[in-house]
Amino acid sequence: MLKYANNPQDLQQLLLALLSTSGTLAGLSMALVGIVNLKIANTKVESIADDMFLFASFGFLIVCYLIFFTLRRIQSQKVQNWTNVIDIVFLCSMTLLVMAGFVVVYSVF
Repeated sequence: MLKYANNPQDLQQLLLALLSTSGTLAGLSMALVGIVNLKIANTKVESIADDMFLFASFGFLIVCYLIFFTLRRIQSQKVQNWTNVIDIVFLCSMTLLVMAGFVVVYSVF
């Protein structure tokens, strides 16, 4: 997503939007950790879902930090490397969040 932004101003706007999204998803993941601990009986499946939500939250927080570092060096030649790392970590965290959602649905039914 970010690799197609050639203009630094466009990249900055995309990074700021992704920063907001990552922060929101990190908070949502942390809230889901608490909900899973309160709502569902503690079995092995729920423990796995809990850990998945926690690691997804850490991934989104890492994305937030990487975006701050990238915004400070937006004119640098290595900004492409940073945006690739941001894309990969965000995609992995989002995938982990979705998989954890499926695990929770599986444990309820």
